[in-house]
Amino acid sequence: MLKIAQAVCYVFASLVIALFTLVLTSETFEPRSASASILSQDLSTIRIWIVVTGLSVYSWRAASGQSLRLTLAVLTVVAWIMFFEDYLVLDNVLFVAQHPLATAVQATRPAFLLAVTYVTFKQWELEEA
Repeated sequence: MLKIAQAVCYVFASLVIALFTLVLTSETFEPRSASASILSQDLSTIRIWIVVTGLSVYSWRAASGQSLRLTLAVLTVVAWIMFFEDYLVLDNVLFVAQHPLATAVQATRPAFLLAVTYVTFKQWELEEA
């Protein structure tokens, strides 16, 4: 089950990187307003760095055999904060629902949040043993 949850996390991270790369580089992205455009560009840049940095730190620590529980706990908290930020504060400004990649990110996000939370608790349990 742990390997499946980890795979879900990697797939979701890949989708997010692809979506935000599309948002930053594509001329077809049409936000609702000029302020939404600026906000989406800035937040997309920050989020891409968070995802890439998180994946890099996780991969490096896993490859070097270091403890992963604190790293995973921080990444899980950041993922939940970004989720709440999107749905409670930003009112879905960043989503381009008509694009298939955005739809894939929206559809897999709940599975990702459950998977990353499971992986974090399981890793904590494994390292305690």
